[in-house]
Amino acid sequence: MDSTFLFLPEMILIASILAIPAIYIATESTKSYSICSNISLFVSLLLVVLFWYYPDDVSFDKSSSSYIIYDHFVINDFSQLFKAIFLISALAVSVVSSSYFKEDEPHQAEYYVLLLSSALGMLITASANDFLTIFVGIELSAFSSYGLVAFRKTNDKSTEAGAKYLLIGAFSSALTLYGISLLYALTGSVTFEGVNAFLTGLENGVIDGDFNELVFISSLFIIAGLGFKIAVVPFHAWAPDVYEGAPTPVTALLAAASKAMGFVALLKVFIFTLEPFADEWKLVFGIIALVSMTIGNLAALSQKDIGRMLAYSSIAQAGYILIAFPALTQDAVSGAIAHTMVHAFMKGGAFIVVAGVGAAGLGYNVSSFKGLAKRSQLLALAMTVCLLSLVGLPPLAGFISKFLLFYGVLQAGVAGETWIIALVVAGVLNSALSLYYYLKVIRFMYLYDPEDSDDVEFSTSIRYTSLLVILFLVLILPLFYQDLYSLCEDASRELFA
Repeated sequence: MDSTFLFLPEMILIASILAIPAIYIATESTKSYSICSNISLFVSLLLVVLFWYYPDDVSFDKSSSSYIIYDHFVINDFSQLFKAIFLISALAVSVVSSSYFKEDEPHQAEYYVLLLSSALGMLITASANDFLTIFVGIELSAFSSYGLVAFRKTNDKSTEAGAKYLLIGAFSSALTLYGISLLYALTGSVTFEGVNAFLTGLENGVIDGDFNELVFISSLFIIAGLGFKIAVVPFHAWAPDVYEGAPTPVTALLAAASKAMGFVALLKVFIFTLEPFADEWKLVFGIIALVSMTIGNLAALSQKDIGRMLAYSSIAQAGYILIAFPALTQDAVSGAIAHTMVHAFMKGGAFIVVAGVGAAGLGYNVSSFKGLAKRSQLLALAMTVCLLSLVGLPPLAGFISKFLLFYGVLQAGVAGETWIIALVVAGVLNSALSLYYYLKVIRFMYLYDPEDSDDVEFSTSIRYTSLLVILFLVLILPLFYQDLYSLCEDASRELFA
């Protein structure tokens, strides 16, 4: 089979992006947009899994574990795992969006075009094999996200959030591009392998020169640029405002898939490309991780808006994942990939419940969840599972992924630089601290009566999606964690190859 078939998931999304405006002209039916979006994302997901598990049928060369196309794209276990995460997240958002937005909501055709464009950018990022391709993928997803955040033009919070996101996003892109330009000036290459080979030669003395300061400066610019994408301190200020102002399904996409895309870029750039000069950036990541998890959890304690609370929680979760970067071992990175995957389900599921509560007219404050268990046992259970999984309580999936992450980093600390152990201790203490504000929401749901006695109907699609989230976090991920972790190990092996 020709290698171009490996692009089928991306080509299907491109076809749907072009088809939805045509459907709008022909029918102006809001249901047709969501159906087209759902089908294209589902088929793309099936093809990603097919190409992953049946590589021989699509000319996937398993002798090298990777298949490089046109020197710009790579298909391997790492790319396919994250593509599956991106497509599952986008599909869940697409399904929920049809219930969240009213039928007479304007510009829904544009909404689904932007959603698919954002997913397409994420797929490109996962397969990128050089700095320019990964930058194009990130920016395609980011520009689509700017429009999604500001989708409700008549809502002041939505437009304000979109403006802030655009301005800060443009600034972060400039920082990233400047860091890339410095590496290109030094190495003369924009491919990950080319830059890695040059830096390895410098480190081993094969190439003469002392460029430690230049590599350190370029690393700082790239960390700052991508730090905005994953919302870590001190690049986090946009996240609470955007998470609060954006339509809730869009917030779910940002918290689950967009954040994972940022980690994909960080893993490709630092764990593989800049690994020979790891001593130049290890401490920077350690400090950012420690400060992010601490400030994120402390700020979340006082939040009254559920979106802002989960935004600060997301900042703290990013801090947990970042502790794997100073460790720089395959076990630690495998744990980071596992927690990134599980975080997409935990945080995405929580925002889907928030979308259901908001769409029912109950509001977006933490107090809006009072008596939710009496209105809908399923939504209350889904929110409880997501929140307790974010804390890392057994036997939920969040406990397993966080344990794998912390244990991998702890092993690296015991075997090497002992200061890394302090990051694990800080992660455990911060996890305990986060239990306070998560339990506040759970207490409101189960121990309080609803503030009004009006009957409330929750969307069928949101209830079914919540049920799937419960199954994933309670049954599928915990019961098959060894198989799922082996996928994460295979993915991390591609970075250390």
